[in-house]
Amino acid sequence: MFTRGIILSIVLPLSWSPPIVEAGMESGAAAFHKEDYQTAYQELRPLAEAGDPKAQYYIGFMYYSGKGVVQNSVEAVKWIKPAAESGVAEAQYLFAVMTESGLVGPKRKKDAHKTEAIPWLTLAAEQGHVNAQIKLADRYLQGEGVPRDLVQAYVWCGIAHLLAPSRCNPQEYIPTYQMTPAQQDAAKQRVQEWVANHPVNPTHSSAKSAQHLIAELDHAGYKRRQEIKASLIRMGDSASPAILGTFRAKTPKHVDFLAGVLCERGPAAVGAVPELIRLFQNKTITPSIKHHFVQSLGCVGTTSAEAQALLISLTKGGDEAIRPWAVMSLERFDSREAILALAGALSDPRRSVRESAAGALSKMGPKAAPAIPALGKAMGQKGTYLSMLAADALQAIGTPEAKAELKKHGKEDDLSSPEDDNDGGATFSDSFTPS
Repeated sequence: MFTRGIILSIVLPLSWSPPIVEAGMESGAAAFHKEDYQTAYQELRPLAEAGDPKAQYYIGFMYYSGKGVVQNSVEAVKWIKPAAESGVAEAQYLFAVMTESGLVGPKRKKDAHKTEAIPWLTLAAEQGHVNAQIKLADRYLQGEGVPRDLVQAYVWCGIAHLLAPSRCNPQEYIPTYQMTPAQQDAAKQRVQEWVANHPVNPTHSSAKSAQHLIAELDHAGYKRRQEIKASLIRMGDSASPAILGTFRAKTPKHVDFLAGVLCERGPAAVGAVPELIRLFQNKTITPSIKHHFVQSLGCVGTTSAEAQALLISLTKGGDEAIRPWAVMSLERFDSREAILALAGALSDPRRSVRESAAGALSKMGPKAAPAIPALGKAMGQKGTYLSMLAADALQAIGTPEAKAELKKHGKEDDLSSPEDDNDGGATFSDSFTPS
């Protein structure tokens, strides 16, 4: 009996330790967030010494920032590093910041510190740490610590924007004009892949149906509209029925906004193509609405033969108000058929169609080589804006044949001001102004 009593006296306290530890962590974290750092330190220090990663992060943060204790970088590293190695996203981000600042390891050049911080930023970013995602986007944008990569910058900025819509809008922060359409599509696809692996919790109090969110647009301000857009993008395919249903309404509303949602999802929303085609073919819908469907097809339909076929047909014989949009949408399709359709559009009667075609071919780069003869012909129209755009496209193609065509027509620096026939040319940005 005596032996059994000794065993029970040892086992019972151990069996009750998890609730005690959990209570200590809860009260310590609560004190920390209330900025009662002395209480937080007293509650969390024993847990940190016992190896609790979250407690280690809190203690390390207090030493790093001098909250509740005397600031001590050595102590900060001592506690933050094991927490980061254990997978605490906040600790991974802070350890990256400390690494960039030269607080970790021997003294080295600033660039070396930034390079060493990238893996820790990536670990935190993958777990949804918004500050880490934004810092990574900046690093890839500036080429600091990593080679400059606009696709990676767009991906991390895009993810951060979905998690915190008021921050890092990729359409504003990333110079997308320096990216090819294929690069933009690839970036959007990767954002959607991240979203698919980090789904929204449907039981969360902030979760709302797509229909509810769309209904809010009637009275939402700019900030709220950005939040709604981010939520609809994160919902993925589950939001598509509500978006397409809004398009089908007798009096469609927020068409430009919702077309922007589909475009931001990119090829991940290819399932919407059949309905977008049906909507475009609906004779009761006016061209002022239809051009949004054409634009959406260009964003989401790059892997759809049906979408490509429709856009090509519109560049050849579509309504005058629709043809420029069809041409601009085709820039995302790099098939030979699409390139030849754009080459044909270089001789369209409408100026905005011709210029849009030349601009699209320029963005395609070497893939646009089949259009070299048509571009050479367009370049022959000396003194026009089209001639300058055609020269830009030939330079972007860069093949020996393209260079020969440029040489044939001489330098483009003698071009005069653009022709002015004021035919109401359209641009994608016209339809996506904040509203």
